[in-house]
Amino acid sequence: MRVNAREHLAIYALATLANFLLSIPQYLAVNSALELGINPNGTTASLITQYGSSTGLFLDFLRSGLVFQGVMAVLVIGLPWSASSRRGWGWQYVLTGVFISTYLAYHLGGKFLNALGWIGVLETGGVNVSGVYGDLFWFGLGTTICYLFVILVLRRSHGKLVMSRHQEMGLVTTEIL
Repeated sequence: MRVNAREHLAIYALATLANFLLSIPQYLAVNSALELGINPNGTTASLITQYGSSTGLFLDFLRSGLVFQGVMAVLVIGLPWSASSRRGWGWQYVLTGVFISTYLAYHLGGKFLNALGWIGVLETGGVNVSGVYGDLFWFGLGTTICYLFVILVLRRSHGKLVMSRHQEMGLVTTEIL
């Protein structure tokens, strides 16, 4: 499994960066809404009531970031585990890679839509949101690039694993990958 350790770490780091990049405009939008006196719902509201607007909002973003990190860590750790099987490792590795890319796309898409929703709330409140939209666009572009690199690194990781399996079996040719 040492063959792909660097790729697995890169997948985790890129997913973390993508999540962080979308958290920035979302945080700015929610913070602007709180400054206008617009109260959020759910756990964010209870944290704000308990700790104040800036600390409560920060704690909410920290909690959601830690949950995301935990889920991604479990999924990325699942990659080498799925490849440890001698038989049937190929479909298990690919399926785990699909789980990673699907969860990441779902999470990032939901975060993007949430930020758009808060921007809509700000716009309804009469705030000039052109700067927030611009931030969301640029950070969203960075997130998209990170997501694309996650997919490419997953593909490279699978290719390296296939190559190492072929080397173990003595089937190496110069034409593989």
